[in-house]
Amino acid sequence: MIHVHVTHEAVHKVGGIGAVLQGLVTAKAYRSAVDRVLLVGPLGDRHRKDSLGPDGTIVYDNWQGIWSEEAGTALQAIEVKHGVRMVYGRRPFACPDGSTVEPEILLVDVESSIPHGLDLFKHQLYERYGLASDRYEGQWEFEQFMRLAEPAFDGVEALTADQTDAVWFVAHEFMGLPTALRATMSTDRRYHTAFYAHEVATARRIVEEQAGHDASFYPALAAGLAQGRDLEDVYGSQDDFFKHALVLQAIRCDAILAVGDRVLDELTFLGKEFRQATIDLVYNGLPEADCLSLAGRKRARRLLSDVAEGLVGFRPDLCFSHVSRLVPSKAMWRDLLVLQAMDPFLQARRNTAVMDVLATEAGARLPASTKHMHEAYDWPLVHCEGYPDLSPGELTFDLLVRKHNTRARNSRVVFINQFGFDAISCGGALPEGVGFTDLRCGTDAEFGQSMYEPFGIAQIEPIGFGAISLVSDACGCVGYLQQAHATAGGTPDAPLPPVHIVGDYAGGDRSSAPVPAEERTDASWLEEQASGRAARALEQALPRNDKQRQIGLEVGHAVAVEMSWERVVSGQLLPALQRAENR
Repeated sequence: MIHVHVTHEAVHKVGGIGAVLQGLVTAKAYRSAVDRVLLVGPLGDRHRKDSLGPDGTIVYDNWQGIWSEEAGTALQAIEVKHGVRMVYGRRPFACPDGSTVEPEILLVDVESSIPHGLDLFKHQLYERYGLASDRYEGQWEFEQFMRLAEPAFDGVEALTADQTDAVWFVAHEFMGLPTALRATMSTDRRYHTAFYAHEVATARRIVEEQAGHDASFYPALAAGLAQGRDLEDVYGSQDDFFKHALVLQAIRCDAILAVGDRVLDELTFLGKEFRQATIDLVYNGLPEADCLSLAGRKRARRLLSDVAEGLVGFRPDLCFSHVSRLVPSKAMWRDLLVLQAMDPFLQARRNTAVMDVLATEAGARLPASTKHMHEAYDWPLVHCEGYPDLSPGELTFDLLVRKHNTRARNSRVVFINQFGFDAISCGGALPEGVGFTDLRCGTDAEFGQSMYEPFGIAQIEPIGFGAISLVSDACGCVGYLQQAHATAGGTPDAPLPPVHIVGDYAGGDRSSAPVPAEERTDASWLEEQASGRAARALEQALPRNDKQRQIGLEVGHAVAVEMSWERVVSGQLLPALQRAENR
């Protein structure tokens, strides 16, 4: 079996898709079942010699004079046919067992090329599937993946021509769908297609842009499904949105894979064809890791306390964290609502807490820049507007952090707008010897109360190290968490301690509201209520002694094993593709 993953993260991990690819290709079950893996996407670093990354090996790049006796002639013919440049090679992935795998990489320069025959391809898509590409001609996100489709398909066809194995074109999100649609036009019976839904772009747009966000959208979705109504029946035409137009074409694929329960519901909400289709849940997994010892966890906690002492001037009793992209869907203001609601509990317990928030919308800062900021005005405790420090979105969040730190008595938030949690990345603001692993292993709770979150890998990664994950009910991982926790053991007389707390923001529990239900529509009021309930639940779940911490470590690791990529691949992904192939 051959898997062709079509994605914009074929070389560089940008977000969730890169984490999924890392988990899949390094899992033993995947390596055993899939004979050959190709990662296909647009060429991003076309002016760099190491266009496959610093560890990549380029086998063919005629632009640089690198020739492949095996594939060069075929790839050069495709370049001439389509008017593009192609780069082919390999990229290493480190596996949990210490070995290395090297999937093949095929990139197409879609930006500087002048593609031949693209209008004919678009016309064929309209004739066969009704996709009106002319509506979206001026949108580069749409155009680049249309340009990718034909040369990428022809490249895979050339590279696999001597094999009889089944070839799966796996379209990761809307970006991979044009290539998958090109594969559906082929008469070669080796080819199968799958849409890997890491989100539903139409649902994300509605949640982010409308008043009420998740608290408005998900009750409307539930009501719509119960009444047999589609998304456009409720919210009107979405034809202006190219991602919506492409995702509607996923119904042409042999398999549709949803990474979470919310994504499955959102796909079903798109229309009658999706309600009648087979959509398989293929959750995201957690990286494989050995069970952390209590001594190892205490060591990481001491290091986080060292970080806090150096920044805020005291050693906290509790360390919290949130590692995230700084985008509206993450609803990061909810972290501060929960922490604000926890402050009275902390006072009653005579405890203090520090939350480290690692989030940026401007990308990684140079170590020299963070060093200058730290020395000049005590970054990251203090921030200044403007690059290399606060971008506009970061400024908005930092103002909320300042407000919290001014009002709270027993908690502080440190906003680190940088990729990396170590002395070098943070310009000397952190002590030597501290690393990102310590943040994962030492945190008491990882926050992540998004208003739109298809799964939420980052929110639950620290569970395996004994932390509690605080997620929202918009997160697609909630169902998987509940399954894994139930499978991990426990009895009615001796229940397992919780590894996660769910904030019920998306139209959740309103029973304790002091006003009539029909008047409970204010989104900020609902958020405050949900945050207060989450804070109480978190305070009760936090371990209070070493015995409870040891139990938390063991239960967290057991849950993480149940949610591992090995279980996802062997129990969900491969069976779903096999069922689709048999159909």
